[in-house]
Amino acid sequence: MEAERRDTGDVWEGLRPLCARVMSVPTEAVVPEARLVADLGADSLDITELEAAAEELFGVSLRGTDKSGVSTVGDVADLVVRMRAGARDAHSPLVR
Repeated sequence: MEAERRDTGDVWEGLRPLCARVMSVPTEAVVPEARLVADLGADSLDITELEAAAEELFGVSLRGTDKSGVSTVGDVADLVVRMRAGARDAHSPLVR
């Protein structure tokens, strides 16, 4: 649980400026509750760019994941945290 909380903080610190840059909005506008499309004005190209940049920044692959419930910046952060945790678990010697 402690590692997940720390990971969430790390993800947030990287994701916030990334979203601001990709969507050309002030960093202050990027809050967990901000909706990517309705609040930050993201279009499909922005979403694709955000996905690719997040994959590179956080070392995860978001391709093939169910993104149907992802609509806010917080949702993106949660998805990245889950993907990172899954990658760690996959490399654990206890997982077979």
